[in-house]
Amino acid sequence: MSNHDGSYLLNEVLLLLDKQKVFDFLGKEKTIAFLNEIKTIGNCHDCNDGEILDGIGETLKVCYCCWNYSDKLEDGICEQCESAWKR
Repeated sequence: MSNHDGSYLLNEVLLLLDKQKVFDFLGKEKTIAFLNEIKTIGNCHDCNDGEILDGIGETLKVCYCCWNYSDKLEDGICEQCESAWKR
């Protein structure tokens, strides 16, 4: 059972940071590194990756499955993860 409240809390913080243009300041590489730190925190608290990146993942072009940057996402998932799921 996921910690939905924790997932949505992290999501709201990420949305606030985006609203303040923090990710523009950080740039792509540092943003990915920061998001992976957030993922680690979420994993320690049984959070749901999809809920953490809900909405913000597509804005930042980050796949909620592998948490990597991708120019092309469909429903928050990159082509590589989508292909792996279809096997």
